[in-house]
Amino acid sequence: MNLSMRKLVVPIFLDMFLHFITLIINTYMVTKVSVHLVGAMGAGNQVMDLFMTIFNFLSIGCSVVVAQALGAKKNDLASNVIHASITSNTLFGIFSAIIIYVFGYNILNLLNVPKELINDSFSYLHILGFALLFDGIGMVLAAVLRVYNLATAVMLTSVLMNVITILGNAISLFGWFDLPNLGLQGVAISTLVGRLVGIFVLAYMLSQKAKVKIYFKKLLVVPFEILKKILSIGLPSAGENLLWMAQYMVAFGFVASMGEASLSVQTIYFQITLLILLCGASISVANEVIVGHLVGASEFNEAYTRTFRALRLGVFITLVVVLIAYALKYQIMDALNLNENLRAIMLPLFTLSIFLEAGRTFNIVIVNALRASGDAKFPLATGLIFMWGLSLPLGYFLGI
Repeated sequence: MNLSMRKLVVPIFLDMFLHFITLIINTYMVTKVSVHLVGAMGAGNQVMDLFMTIFNFLSIGCSVVVAQALGAKKNDLASNVIHASITSNTLFGIFSAIIIYVFGYNILNLLNVPKELINDSFSYLHILGFALLFDGIGMVLAAVLRVYNLATAVMLTSVLMNVITILGNAISLFGWFDLPNLGLQGVAISTLVGRLVGIFVLAYMLSQKAKVKIYFKKLLVVPFEILKKILSIGLPSAGENLLWMAQYMVAFGFVASMGEASLSVQTIYFQITLLILLCGASISVANEVIVGHLVGASEFNEAYTRTFRALRLGVFITLVVVLIAYALKYQIMDALNLNENLRAIMLPLFTLSIFLEAGRTFNIVIVNALRASGDAKFPLATGLIFMWGLSLPLGYFLGI
């Protein structure tokens, strides 16, 4: 399979851009209704992100094992891994949705969500939790399509999903077509519908473009050896992602304890940092696919060379983007319609990002390459030391 960085990174970038820009548009739409609701939406999204991280490990393991299998010309193994991953992630999605449905209010309380926000957060989260039924399957299908060099198909599906979500949000928030204003509940419903449609489109692309046939009987059985291969990559990757997510949620709790204004700024600026990181993240994912194929074909030197080429490119582009954001900081805050109190809180974050985002890009490129080569344990160990041994204690000392 002929893989090039440019052919992979452009559709992956556009896919991620569409996903992130939808988050930003959602945030912008909600700010036009109420800044209060932005904090409520942010709290609900943090819980969703945690659960998506938990079962994302199977799609990570699936993509790496499938890439290595295709590189080694083992198509039957690739098919078995895909079936096992779809089944396992479906079960995890159902389990996660049940947990959110039953314990969502308790989880929000653990995050120290302010009392004036918690009811809106819970209503939003309660509906959006059902999206996890589809997200688990969607993550696997999208990961497999990228490995089969069909990142463009994933990108086109994202276009459709995001159009549905944005139109639904506009209808629910602004009362278009004389329909009632449903607030955050409407945002959750439109997101749910968009993701459901996306599942059917991705499944069609997998069958028709990648020529991967899905057999119902194979979905009913998950061979232990196949699951073991997936988990050997997925579990350490999940551990590293969970360390980051748990660390972020603890820090989120620190911010929530500072009050509604700080929580709203954190929610808004997090979307901005995702956009800044977009180029570096898309390069890291494209490089992960390439490295997986090269390792499967035992071309280790080429994998090493490609990784450091991707690293240089990713860090350079991230620095360019973050400097542009810094130069436009006042225009960005004007566009977000922030009051003087929120602007004063957000302004120093633009300066901090100049130093932070280049390092973040370095991390994700190297971590994804290590994972694609089969080593997911080293990132887990370093994440434990630096996130929990340095970042959180220092954040508490400086912030609280």
